[in-house]
Amino acid sequence: MGCSDCERIDLLPAASGTLYLAPVLAHTRAALRQRMVDEKLPCAEPTSGILALPVRGAGGLGEMLVRLEQVLSSSEQAGCRATFVPKGEDFGLGHLQDTHLLSTLIARHNARDLSAILANDTLDFHFQPIVHAANPTEVFAYEALVRASTPGGDIIPPLDLFKTARNAELLFHLDRSARINAIRRARERGIGSHLFINFNPTAIYDPAFCLETTVREILSGAPEQPGPAGFVFEVIESDQVNDMEHLSRIVERYRQAGFQVALDDLGAGYASLNMLSQLRPDFVKIDRELVSGIDQDVYQQKILEKIIELARDLNTRVVAEGVETVDEWRWLKERVDLCQGYLFARPAAEPPLPNHPES
Repeated sequence: MGCSDCERIDLLPAASGTLYLAPVLAHTRAALRQRMVDEKLPCAEPTSGILALPVRGAGGLGEMLVRLEQVLSSSEQAGCRATFVPKGEDFGLGHLQDTHLLSTLIARHNARDLSAILANDTLDFHFQPIVHAANPTEVFAYEALVRASTPGGDIIPPLDLFKTARNAELLFHLDRSARINAIRRARERGIGSHLFINFNPTAIYDPAFCLETTVREILSGAPEQPGPAGFVFEVIESDQVNDMEHLSRIVERYRQAGFQVALDDLGAGYASLNMLSQLRPDFVKIDRELVSGIDQDVYQQKILEKIIELARDLNTRVVAEGVETVDEWRWLKERVDLCQGYLFARPAAEPPLPNHPES
């Protein structure tokens, strides 16, 4: 059983109908009514505290949202619940699940490219090798890094992609699609080593359901392809995790299925160190800010040595991220297990083979 809510992409309707707005504050409601008058937009109040804006024709809802974005402040948009009811329907309990903050509906209109990418399943990936520190021409794994383009062919930077998804409440859909398509693209490109797949724990409601499609995708592979132990799920944006119990359930669900777990950006703050001791992941990836210039900074060296000592005590393998210079690698190669960075290879659509730093 999969998570149907994460599989459904809620596109904005193109039909005529009514946009109902429920401002939380009376001040916002009064200001909104006055803005509608000023903008010569028809506005009714069918019941106390609820405003009704008629939407006409294909694209009318999008045009209305653009107008509302122009006339309302961001705080006013965030202080107003909204739902759209198509022409010929009466508002009922069934519409409650499609009620959002007005700011979310506006963000979803602005996320049309992302919605199209998810609806058409067109996410792609580049792959970057993770190499053995002592022998960097030997690939241990590849990390799958999401790539996306607009329908017109313009590249969308990954940070913008996830920011847009978060604002439009599409992060659950994007994270699920990214996990599944990372697996598919890796198979298409013949990756037979370990595969690191990023996941955002805040984008998973219930591990037993939201992860089921990912688990099935991996288990459906051909016998010669990597089994569960060949996949490493990497916790990203760990600084935004506020519910350690929830994250622990996610990690346990992956482990029950035979997968491994990595913790990203270790050393970026106290929270990540706390997670290391509580989650005891199979891998930790050292934050690139700590790796940068490690050969020259005694203070950074002492911090990293303590982290490595803790990881060793927990039987956790250490990956140094963002290695860009030969001197950084020389300092790291006898201390960490694995390395990743531009020094060895840049991410590419076809999984690249790493260069030796000293060649």
